[in-house]
Amino acid sequence: MIIQRLELYTPLLSEQKSFYTGLLGLPLIEETEDSFTVKAGHTRLTFKQANESYVYHFAFNIEENKLKSAVRFVRERTRTLSDGRDEIFHFQDWNAHACYFYDAAGNIVEFIARHNLASQAEGPFSIQKDVQGISELGMPAAAVPEVVQYCRDELGIDPWRGNGTNFQPVGDEHGLFIVASQDRSWFPTQTQAEVVPFSVTIAGAQDRRSVIPGYPYEIIITSSAE
Repeated sequence: MIIQRLELYTPLLSEQKSFYTGLLGLPLIEETEDSFTVKAGHTRLTFKQANESYVYHFAFNIEENKLKSAVRFVRERTRTLSDGRDEIFHFQDWNAHACYFYDAAGNIVEFIARHNLASQAEGPFSIQKDVQGISELGMPAAAVPEVVQYCRDELGIDPWRGNGTNFQPVGDEHGLFIVASQDRSWFPTQTQAEVVPFSVTIAGAQDRRSVIPGYPYEIIITSSAE
């Protein structure tokens, strides 16, 4: 599942632009009075002006052999998140390592190295070369099984790992919706998952637009390449 576009909302538009283009160094590819878009690998990430504050969780796939270098990159620019002991986390069931940090609006951002997607990229971590794209998006739900069923039956997106009850990713290692119960906190923080509006575009065989019933989650499937 390739996430081509992701549109999120923030009241801190200028701060977010400074964070993603200035601090992290992602290329700015589009800007209007009330939005800006950066390129992150194969994903175009857009932030739009909003009056309300929202907290999102999303992850970037990075080159599998660059995590330690990526952690140094993050540390030089902002604070990495810790569970009180570690700042690099090993997810054995997923065969992956990851680190986390907050952006300027308090979103929980993750760099994840998936060892099943092994790479031999050389040199130190580069934000423009080693970020492959957004690979995870938090999708909190009051009833996780119902949202997972909708994704499978209506969108053709199958479950991947998870427990099927209060935490169930759907998709694959290239792109996952993290369907999680609203009473969970986003790891490794104490920030509770909350329903937040977004629009996400994924690659597919047929063009389609869907809004998950009962949630402000717009999913666009497109057969056209970015």
